[in-house]
Amino acid sequence: MFLTLTPNPCIERTLRLDFPVRGAAARLDNADVFVSAGGKGLNAARVAALFGAQTRAIAPVGRRQFDDLTELARIEGFGADFLAVESDTRVCLNLIHGDGTQTEIIENGAPLSLQNGIALLEKWRQNLAGARLAAIGGAYPPSEHPAFLEHATILCQMAHEAGVPVIFDGRGESLQRALNSKTPPWAIKPNEHEAAQILNRTLETRADEIRAVRDLRARGAEIVLLSCGARGLYLGHPGGVEWLEAPPVEVVSAVGCGDALVGAFAARWLAGDSILKAALWGVAAGSASAAQIRSAFVSRNDAALLLPQVRSHNLETAPMKN
Repeated sequence: MFLTLTPNPCIERTLRLDFPVRGAAARLDNADVFVSAGGKGLNAARVAALFGAQTRAIAPVGRRQFDDLTELARIEGFGADFLAVESDTRVCLNLIHGDGTQTEIIENGAPLSLQNGIALLEKWRQNLAGARLAAIGGAYPPSEHPAFLEHATILCQMAHEAGVPVIFDGRGESLQRALNSKTPPWAIKPNEHEAAQILNRTLETRADEIRAVRDLRARGAEIVLLSCGARGLYLGHPGGVEWLEAPPVEVVSAVGCGDALVGAFAARWLAGDSILKAALWGVAAGSASAAQIRSAFVSRNDAALLLPQVRSHNLETAPMKN
């Protein structure tokens, strides 16, 4: 089973707008409105399920939205073990304009209580028993409680003790602390901006990016998936560094592409593929997601159409020493 935890889920509404809306009222037909369970971990769980993997998603969900998100998970094909909380689950809007531009309106989400955090740890512990791979997807909502800075570190420690590798697709202090811990995540998936933040330096050239992959592995992650958007992905692993060139597609929406990559990578790795082969599938899934309006709704068949166009280039046959 592929287990995911999303600290800050959302109900995602994608609206297709074929007309200007600034300063005006806009009415949309149902065919131009797409509603889904959102947040990195939920998106990755959905894609993994569409690839045929058994999945289960953990997330704190507002009591008023609990039934709706549970039903969305059922419709979208992934298992859910949600934690009911008092604060409302945020709503995020993805506006797809007729001229090809895109606008995201992202609510920050409500802080979790310390009791919520403890309850999420317990759900994680209970579900790890049936998991072969796990993922922490997304950042934590804003909180003044310092305990949440260590929450992901504790999740990684629990997974390590259960023998379950973890993919951490997050950012900020939580990721930094998890990487610096005694039980860092097995894999991380930063984008260029997030990698630059972790390493406290700019990434301006290909050499900078390759060095970043090496340095992130040196921080403790065995697998580094450094996403470069429409360009492709750097894969850092014990055998070296690979560059996976993404196929060209006409981008409709970039929202959820990285989550599609994680979900496909997880599903194919669980199916027995090598790290490189799973990453190739991940890039194909991310590109397929970009070519459609719904966020991270990619099946294995969708990705298979693009897989032959994903080009891999071996940059290093073994990790370079600093």
